[in-house]
Amino acid sequence: MSRYSFVLVDDEPEIREGMRDAIPWEDLGFSFAGACANGFEALELAERIRPDVVMTDINMPFMDGFVLTDRLLSALPDTKVLIISGYDDFEYARKALRLQVYDYIVKPITPGEFKNVLVKLKQTLDAEQESRRDLEHIKKQLVESIPLLRERFLVHLIEGRPDRTGIPEQLAYFDLPLPLEGVAYQCLVLDFVRRRKGEDFHIDLITVQNILEEFLNSLGLGLLFQDGADRLVILLWGKNRSGVYREGLKTAELLWHKLQSLRFKDIALGVGEAAETLESLETSYHTAAEALAWGLLQEKIGLTAYREVMGKTESPEGRGSPGWGREIVSALKIGAGEEARRHIRAMTDYFKNTPLTIDEYHSKLRLVLAALLQGMEDMEIPQREIFPPPSDPFADIKQLKNLDEVRDWFFLLADTIGSYTSTRQENFALVKVREALDYLETHYDDPALSLQGLCKKLDISTSYFSAVFKKHHDKTFVEELTAIRIRKAMELLRTTDLMTYEIAEKIGYRDPHYFSLSFRKSTGLTTTEYRNAHTGSRITHVRP
Repeated sequence: MSRYSFVLVDDEPEIREGMRDAIPWEDLGFSFAGACANGFEALELAERIRPDVVMTDINMPFMDGFVLTDRLLSALPDTKVLIISGYDDFEYARKALRLQVYDYIVKPITPGEFKNVLVKLKQTLDAEQESRRDLEHIKKQLVESIPLLRERFLVHLIEGRPDRTGIPEQLAYFDLPLPLEGVAYQCLVLDFVRRRKGEDFHIDLITVQNILEEFLNSLGLGLLFQDGADRLVILLWGKNRSGVYREGLKTAELLWHKLQSLRFKDIALGVGEAAETLESLETSYHTAAEALAWGLLQEKIGLTAYREVMGKTESPEGRGSPGWGREIVSALKIGAGEEARRHIRAMTDYFKNTPLTIDEYHSKLRLVLAALLQGMEDMEIPQREIFPPPSDPFADIKQLKNLDEVRDWFFLLADTIGSYTSTRQENFALVKVREALDYLETHYDDPALSLQGLCKKLDISTSYFSAVFKKHHDKTFVEELTAIRIRKAMELLRTTDLMTYEIAEKIGYRDPHYFSLSFRKSTGLTTTEYRNAHTGSRITHVRP
């Protein structure tokens, strides 16, 4: 049972001693902690032992009870103060009330009456103590829950769900260094290509999260957290959209190589489009998630950038409409044609097995078509490319005679959209290959020219560039750069009297010896042999 410390302040010794000896303090839940003759003694004792209760007379030398009460409650606001007075005076009582004392007691008071006061006082102290314990327990729970609440807030933020007016306060509360303006934002989403089961998956997830947190902290970059699908999300920010996008690609590659070096080779990373405001941050997250979904669908390790999947440089503004239409669009966005067909079959099966009126049926069909048209707009597919004028798709679906025709009509539409996006992806890749070749032709003489530097100029990832360059040009970056440099060297050997080391410097080689080796490997001749044999000729062949 709690015992509360009690201090008595009165300038009359007989009152101090009488109350000390007449009251069974411990039986009532109190311990008599001291008796003081004046306010100065009481303040000194209170500062030392911090009593739960102080009872003071009003009229005392040096310092009256009201002054003592005011100073006591300023220093110890949780201490209960009882004022005892021989005057039943309204002004005294009102002043005591203003000071927020616990009780105003008028002398004389019998031991029995005082015991009743102490019983009620203990009940009050017990209730307050229990309340403090509850509050401390809640605060402890809150502190333990802060990481979870912080993560939930960030998930709501990337999904576009938080109260926009409360974002600054919540960022401050969770101690998140996320700027509110003057920057652009980007999301990366990470997952395992093949997740292990149960405990093994969560061990992998926590281990990778710890690795990434340490790595990002060492670079002073971004925020890391889990989304609702147990994927890791990295939120980055920078001065502008193009800058943060390039940094996002670079960070994604660094993270992937870091994880590869630590046995986590089965990792996929989705790189979203950059967003100019927090209000549009959900677009960056969803485009990153879609890029990741495409990579996982292909069982592709490493990073997949949304614009490389979509073959375009701008992000969509919408997310489609709910139901089958949204699912079909989501599948088409990541090139999953069979997945889109599966949703179309599910739609027609629903129509076959669910009793609907004709109006209900046509209404649902129009909603699906509307979602697909919105999805085409999101993917920047001109409607005239899929439905050449004067086609009217809403009129077309109304003329479909049966559900087999409905299924086949939507199959054809999905295939047409898929073919269009596939062609656009190829066109995007070809554009990037041409840009790369043009850049190499004009910057081959830069000795610092590298694959990473070229990809930074093109705003694409090194993994994507390597794949499309090899596919569309049948050479690697190094092979093409070497071929250009050797071709330029051949031209200089035929048309100038420059020394070998001068030619090496002009075409981007730091080491003349390495240039000579490369030239001989490519042409089968030394530079001297070539110059002697071809002076005045127009030979431009380089051995592949």
